Amino acid sequence: MKMNPYNPSFGQKPERFLGRSLIVHEILSSLDNPNSPWRTTLLIGVRGSGKTALLGDIKESITKKDILPIFVTPENDILNDILSQVHACLPKSLIESIPKPSKLSIGGSIEFNLSNDSPSFLNNFRHQLTIMLEALKRKNIQLLFLIDEAQKHSSSMRTFIATYQHLLRERYDVSLVMAGLPNVISDILNDDILTFLRRANQVELDNVEISVVIHDFQEIFCKEFNCSVDTAENAALITRGYPYLIQLMGFYLWEYLNAGTLESDALTQATIQARSMMFQNVHKLLYRELSEGDREFVYAMVPDDNRSKFANIITRTEKSKQYLSTYRLRLIDRGYIKAVARGEVAFCLPFTKEFLQQEMMLAEL
Repeated sequence: MKMNPYNPSFGQKPERFLGRSLIVHEILSSLDNPNSPWRTTLLIGVRGSGKTALLGDIKESITKKDILPIFVTPENDILNDILSQVHACLPKSLIESIPKPSKLSIGGSIEFNLSNDSPSFLNNFRHQLTIMLEALKRKNIQLLFLIDEAQKHSSSMRTFIATYQHLLRERYDVSLVMAGLPNVISDILNDDILTFLRRANQVELDNVEISVVIHDFQEIFCKEFNCSVDTAENAALITRGYPYLIQLMGFYLWEYLNAGTLESDALTQATIQARSMMFQNVHKLLYRELSEGDREFVYAMVPDDNRSKFANIITRTEKSKQYLSTYRLRLIDRGYIKAVARGEVAFCLPFTKEFLQQEMMLAEL
C-alpha cells in the first residue's frame, strides 16, 4: 500500500496541496516581469490556511539559478538572517568581488571588512545588503524575499520593509512575498512608517473550492480503497475547504481505511480525530487570544445554525449596538468571524461552534 499522501503537520508542504497553484504561477511569472504587481505580494490568511506551505511551494518551484529565494521568519533575527542567507547563497565567482566578512556573530550577523577608516554607519543593514546586491546585479541574479508569519510592531520588520522600498527605488532586482495573519497584516499596513506596503498586491487565502476537494478525495479514496463516491464526498464536505482540515480528514480517513476499518466507521472515526486536532491545534490557540468582550460576542452566536443576525446578538448579550460593533470589527479583523450578508455574521473556521459549546459546558462545571 502506498504511503499516506496527506500531511497535517504545520509548516510542511503536503503531497496533496490543493487550490494554490494559480497563486504560485502568478508569483513565479512575476519574477520575469519587473512591472508585475505580484512582485510585492502580501498573503493574508488565518491559522491553517496554508501560508507557510505556500511559501515553501514557491521556494521549491524556483528552478532558475539566477533567482535566489531567501526564506526567513521574524521569530529569528530577521535582518541578520537575511544577510547570512544572502551571503551563503552567493556564487563562488562573486565571493571575491565583495569585501570579505570580518565578523560573524553567534546570531549570524555579518560585518564586511571595508577599510580601517570607514565610518561605523556603513555596517548597517541596508548598506551591507546593498554590497551583496551590487555583486549579484553584475551577474543578473535577483533576490526573492519570502517572509513567513510577519510580526506587528517589530523594529526589524520596519527596517527591512523600509530597506526593501529603497532597493526598489534604486532598481535592484528584488521581490517580496510576505505572509501573515489578517490582524497582523492589518497592523503593518496601518503603520505610518510602512505606508508603502498599502500599494502591494494583497491575496487573501480563502478556503479551497469544495468541488476541488471532492474531486481530490474521490480520486484518492475511490481508487486506493474502492470506497463509495458518497463517502469521499461526505469527507470532503466536512472540511469546508479549510486547508488544514483537508489534510486532517484525508490523513485519518486514509489511516482507518488502510487498517481495514469499515467505510462508514472510518468516516466517523476520521471526523472525530480531525475535530479533536482542530480543537487542539487551532481553536484553543485562537480562543486564548480572545478578550472577554470577544468571547461574549461569539458565545451569543452559538445558538444559531450557520449564520447569526447582529440583532439577535444584541438581544442575547443585552449590550448596545455601538458596544458590540467594536467587537464585531475586532473579530472580523482577526479572521474569527466574517460578514456574510447585511447584518449577518458567521464563523470562519469549521468546528468553531462545537469548540465554543465545549468551552461553555466546561465553564459550567
